[in-house]
Amino acid sequence: MTIDNDKTDSQAQEAAPFRLEDAAETALPVVGIGASAGGLEALQLFLSHLSPETGFAFIVVTHQLPEHVSLLPELLVKFTDMPVVTAEDGMLLEKNQVFVGPPGKNLSVFKRRLHLMASPKHNPVNLPIDYFLRSLADDVQEKSVGIVLSGTGTDGTLGLKAIKGAAGMTMAQEPPTAKFDGMPLSAIAMGEVDFVLPPEKMGQQLIEYSESSNFKDREIDKEEAADLVNSEILHKAFILLRNRTAHDFSGYKSTTLKRRIMRRMNIHQIKNPDIYIEFLQENPVEIDKLFKELLINVTNFFRDPEAFEALSAKALPKLFQDKPDNYEVRVWIPGCSTGEEAYSIAILLREYNEKFGKNYHFQIFATDLDESCIIWARDGSYPIGIAADVSPERLARFFYLKDNHYCIIKEIRDTIIFAVQNLIQQPPFTRLDLISCRNVLIYLNADLQKELLPRFHYALNLGAILFLGSSESIGNFDDLFFVVDGKWKIYQRNTYPSRLPLSKINLYVRPNDALQPPPLKSLNLQSQSGLLGRQIERILMELHVPVSLIINEHGKIFYIHGRTGNYLEPTPGQPSWNIIEMAREGLRMPLMNALNQAVKKGENEIICSGLRVKTNGDFETVDFSLVRIMHPETLKDLFLVSFHPHKKDTRIYYYSKQKKQPIIANNKEKEQLEQELDFIKESLRATVEELQAANEKLKSANEELQSTNEELQSSNEELETSKEEMQSLNEELNTVNSELQNKVEMLSHANNDLQNLLNSTDIATIFLDTDLKIRRYTQPARNLVKLIDSDIGRPLGDLTSNLKYKHLIDDAKKVLMTLESKSIEVQTRRGQWYLLRILPYRTVENMIDGLVITFVDIGRLKKAEKTAELAELTTSIVNTITQPLLVLDGSLQIISANPAFIQAFNAANENLTGQSLSAVHKQAWDSVELRRHLSEILTGHTAFDKLVHDAEFPGLGKKQLIINGRILKQSKDTPPLILLAIDESHEKTR
Repeated sequence: MTIDNDKTDSQAQEAAPFRLEDAAETALPVVGIGASAGGLEALQLFLSHLSPETGFAFIVVTHQLPEHVSLLPELLVKFTDMPVVTAEDGMLLEKNQVFVGPPGKNLSVFKRRLHLMASPKHNPVNLPIDYFLRSLADDVQEKSVGIVLSGTGTDGTLGLKAIKGAAGMTMAQEPPTAKFDGMPLSAIAMGEVDFVLPPEKMGQQLIEYSESSNFKDREIDKEEAADLVNSEILHKAFILLRNRTAHDFSGYKSTTLKRRIMRRMNIHQIKNPDIYIEFLQENPVEIDKLFKELLINVTNFFRDPEAFEALSAKALPKLFQDKPDNYEVRVWIPGCSTGEEAYSIAILLREYNEKFGKNYHFQIFATDLDESCIIWARDGSYPIGIAADVSPERLARFFYLKDNHYCIIKEIRDTIIFAVQNLIQQPPFTRLDLISCRNVLIYLNADLQKELLPRFHYALNLGAILFLGSSESIGNFDDLFFVVDGKWKIYQRNTYPSRLPLSKINLYVRPNDALQPPPLKSLNLQSQSGLLGRQIERILMELHVPVSLIINEHGKIFYIHGRTGNYLEPTPGQPSWNIIEMAREGLRMPLMNALNQAVKKGENEIICSGLRVKTNGDFETVDFSLVRIMHPETLKDLFLVSFHPHKKDTRIYYYSKQKKQPIIANNKEKEQLEQELDFIKESLRATVEELQAANEKLKSANEELQSTNEELQSSNEELETSKEEMQSLNEELNTVNSELQNKVEMLSHANNDLQNLLNSTDIATIFLDTDLKIRRYTQPARNLVKLIDSDIGRPLGDLTSNLKYKHLIDDAKKVLMTLESKSIEVQTRRGQWYLLRILPYRTVENMIDGLVITFVDIGRLKKAEKTAELAELTTSIVNTITQPLLVLDGSLQIISANPAFIQAFNAANENLTGQSLSAVHKQAWDSVELRRHLSEILTGHTAFDKLVHDAEFPGLGKKQLIINGRILKQSKDTPPLILLAIDESHEKTR
């Protein structure tokens, strides 16, 4: 960058670019704070409880309208002794200072300078907090701290994820203390938050965290950091992780592992790595957190957009150039994290189909070691902040909004199977057309990379594509792949012969890999040192043996008793634990012959006496015995070899206790040598005979072996290949099974909900398919159609119903043909009434897949209709008669009175309906005799005539009435009514 000559020196200095050699600022830790609705109160609490000498630079980003004049700096300066300023373009960050982002601009950081950026116009929603925190993670790396305070929506979630991926520290406001908890809850749900605290406690946690070595005034010396977390600490962490998670991280790059372990130590304020290892042992939950952090789940949609454009423009045409229509494209995405990369590939493939009018089918396998990430990926729901990575066209085409989250449409989701998989230890998928393994290899050491790339080559079809991250390469495996795009690391599989490497790297790194000989007395059989050693010692004590060894039929030593230096000596070079190889001069041949005789001829005890053994430059005469051990079972068929000095007699002998054939020699040296020579000759003759016999057998077998050797080799290769394919297929089936099991559980829950919903309505419902066969029914339907569980799948017409309705099947066929629903009232043979409705059964794809028949009980409605009709009929009859009439119900309350009655007895037009007969007209109708007759008519349905009733009526005076009573009853289901006909007597009352 050049400076104009007309500027002053101070202006030039002010405009000079930031230089990394400015050590005072390169190590400056920066805190990014995001807040929205309700954030002012949280910011005030945070700053008022924060020391002004923390050594951090604080940057506050909020949601404000572009035309809004922000008063936030003036409001915050009252709660802190630190300077509070509005961020300006090119402003240099300084420690112990608060910078507030201005409205209408996106804030970013580059080399510890602030830069104001215009809000992207193509994004449907602007997310300034995510934008800034991502920038902060890229620039400040492990010295970045992200904080999300009160606010609605999901802004800040992806920003915290980026900071966590850069080994920074993250905090979120405790949701109950937030005025609006949408943003904190979203960040916590993503699982990328180290501390969840109320605002007033965040400052103290920040200070404690800053006391770690990561936040010294100078840069950490890498060698010093390596010495702090040394190899021994790493190995202990590997053991704890492996025991807890069954996964081994020793194949990861040590620098990455040390960096992540130091971050966890900083989180817990642990400065000594040994103490952190103890903390891991005592807190299994911390092992889980360390495991998740070591996986480094950093990803986003269409990461490196130019790489995806290169994949679409250059690689996919090569991949599909010879593929037929309806071809199924198989894709594997190892290390898929939370699924963004998998969905990006699926979208890219779908766009290729649409662009070129193809109908390829896609089967994508996305795997990762982190089960929580797989669960997130399966859900297919992401914070609204992905709008920064996905174009508006793709958002509209492949996503839909739900609860402030973008969700993947079903069309894309159904093409992907997510599963947990260990990329190193489990077999790969096979017959693949594309592998997208981006930013996974960079975390693995060279040995693991050399193991994985041949696997990818084996898993890919000829001409298939390998898509790596921008910082990865195929290394020295350029004989396996062609380069399609060197810049964006896109490769195509060549025709080089492919085989799946059967040997797997031992991922556990031992502190000392050198081969060390085991202690003599710890050598054991089948790793049962304790049990075997005790049994051998018990046998030796029972036999009172001298210097002895326990060997097997091949001479391998399993146990040594006593000092064997006079008889055995270690061989030069790599240690050997074979008694024949370790035997001193003079013992080797007798031992070999005795062992061979015991094994091949089944002899149980062989004794060799008077052997001259060279020891320390001299010769010593010794005896030894070889005895087959018969019990206990664990030691059966092992041999006990015992040595002891030769007894001072005049004879030297060798014999087998089974044959009892001693060979005697005198004590002279010449005779002894002759005897040894004879023994050797006899041994050689026996060996030659055995070799000749074996040679004949080998010759006869050799021809057969030669003739079948090629066939066996080819068969072995085929079987090996089949085995590898079966392993891969089995893994694939397990993956599919896991996905299907998840879907079955969801369907089971949905089915239970649907069944409970149908039964709770108490509506008889029958579901039919297009052949009018029963698919499902509710329990109330059994009362109308004679249904049992085994009737599922039977035609409805074959079953007997209780309906007085013969056109059910015809109407069902008509509805199925016309797709017009039908409603009709039907009656059962018991007289119950139902509203029958026949409707087409429509699927979610708006396809007709049968019928739904419902029966709604309308019995009460029918009774009400009949009662209303009866009341109307009765009223009409009563009103047409000129004689005064009353209609009473069963409780002797007046239901109706005809006009003649009202004219004769109710001149005041009193409302009589619903009143008791005995209460009206000042109890003029209340008499014992009338009540008795009315009771009898109700109980015995007996009419009465000419009942004389004397009473005094208000305004009418005394009257003598003649009353006739009748019962009114239309049907057994309707309540009885009483009809009273009243005539006035012409006789004068006394």
